[in-house]
Order: sequence, then C-alpha cells, then structure tokens
Amino acid sequence: MRSILEKNQNHCFICGSCSNLEIHHVLFGNPNRKLSSKYKLTVTLCRECHTGPQGVHFNKALMDQLHKLAQCKAMEFYGWSEDEFREIFGKNYL
Repeated sequence: MRSILEKNQNHCFICGSCSNLEIHHVLFGNPNRKLSSKYKLTVTLCRECHTGPQGVHFNKALMDQLHKLAQCKAMEFYGWSEDEFREIFGKNYL
C-alpha cells in the first residue's frame, strides 16, 4: 500500500485526471516529507493540481484541507491521539 489516504492511485485525487500524475507528500518539508512517506500520507495529483497556479502548493485552503485529512486518517489508521500526531509531525492541523 502506497497511501492510506486514497485507494485508487491511477487518477488525480482532486480533479480525477489520469494524465501527468505525480505523488504529493501531504506533510512536506524536512523532515516531514520522509515522515509522509514512512506513514503513507501521500496523494496522487495531476501536475496542474500539484504545482499549477491553483495547485496545492499555491492554494492554502486546499493545502489545509489535505493536512486535516492526512491527520484524521493517520490518527484513525495508526490509533494516534492528537498529541501523538503532534509529537511525530510537530503540528496539529485540526
């Protein structure tokens, strides 16, 4: 399993496109990029939704939604509390 956030990784998590797909580490930046990989907190995005002008890297509202989703799913999947999540990732997104 590559991600706990999505089942079908053959299309963009946001728009559904099947072309120019890239992996987005939802909790990025050092060292969180490695932790996102370790805990499978990634989503598949098309290039436009990833790094385009309205993509997640330039759209704070969209980024915040993905951060919240990642935290909720990680807490559910791994059985963590908010405090345990914060200990690992250094921030609470909820």
